[in-house]
Amino acid sequence: MAFFPMFIDLTGANCLVIGSSDAVLRRSDALLDFGAKVKVVTKEEFTPSHLQGRKMVLVDTDDEEINHQISMLCKDAGIAVNIVGHPSLGTFSFPSYVREGNLVGAFSSSGNSSALAKFLANKEKEVLTPKLGELNEMLGKWKQPIEELFPMKSAQNSAFEQLIDYALCYDGIPTDSEVEELLASISMTL
Repeated sequence: MAFFPMFIDLTGANCLVIGSSDAVLRRSDALLDFGAKVKVVTKEEFTPSHLQGRKMVLVDTDDEEINHQISMLCKDAGIAVNIVGHPSLGTFSFPSYVREGNLVGAFSSSGNSSALAKFLANKEKEVLTPKLGELNEMLGKWKQPIEELFPMKSAQNSAFEQLIDYALCYDGIPTDSEVEELLASISMTL
């Protein structure tokens, strides 16, 4: 089973966690980290009414029958579901990720090896530094002005690439005046 990688906005999303294992609680912490509202219930407390209004459900119980039941209920209701340790029962894979501000790198093995995904995420920490998180925020701030200054997508891409090169070559995030200077020089060459 291969999953398509995508990022979704979970800000304010109602999510349900069923179970209390370390694995499922780590995943619920990740949901909270991305702004979701999380309700946790044990397998004994769970009733199908808990699924109403949920965007996502995470499950980790030691009861295969309950895991299957919850999987089918979620799939029938169109709710994204992840059953820890049983990727074929779920509709999405939970990645290992690294986050710096709004910049996120994630890895999934499609359920084959969470250890490999975690290894890759740890390696990514060497690349995805706080500086890149700051650079991402700065680029977001300048996105609209760059789009207005350079109507052609190729020119916008060039401007962003040059800003990134500048930041990485000079080991610092450009100030607003440095960005304005750089954009003025780019506009002269395009």
